[in-house]
Amino acid sequence: MLELGLTKDAPGASWCKIWEIEEELYEYEAAVFPKYKNCFPFKLWLCFRCLPKEYERRSMRRFYKDDNALGIDIAIDEEIIRPFIDGKYHPLPKNCQRLLMGKAFYSFLVETFKRYKRKLDGIQTYGESFLNDTREWLCKHKWLEE
Repeated sequence: MLELGLTKDAPGASWCKIWEIEEELYEYEAAVFPKYKNCFPFKLWLCFRCLPKEYERRSMRRFYKDDNALGIDIAIDEEIIRPFIDGKYHPLPKNCQRLLMGKAFYSFLVETFKRYKRKLDGIQTYGESFLNDTREWLCKHKWLEE
């Protein structure tokens, strides 16, 4: 049952690489999810948002009962991806944007699994192993530093 749904809300400007980087998570799904396909009876939906700080968008999680999906919505301030220093924008290189996304994703996934440990089937039994495999994949693909 476990499958990944991806979406994003980020500028299409050339400095923002979130669109490209998020697509790499389909490789994560192909590598990690088959082992857990029958362990988690829900879908995992993931959204990365890169929005101006003034929008005050916060990361959030929610279980969508009608869709049987655990939604994780990660907000990253545009000003972190493209800081304004000395009157000029200095966008982070793609590898730095990937690390930012990886850190935000992994830490939020860990917290989400803690919150839903007793609420969603499979997390209590297989969650730790899934998180370990996720961390290993993220490190191997330069989403996290080891």
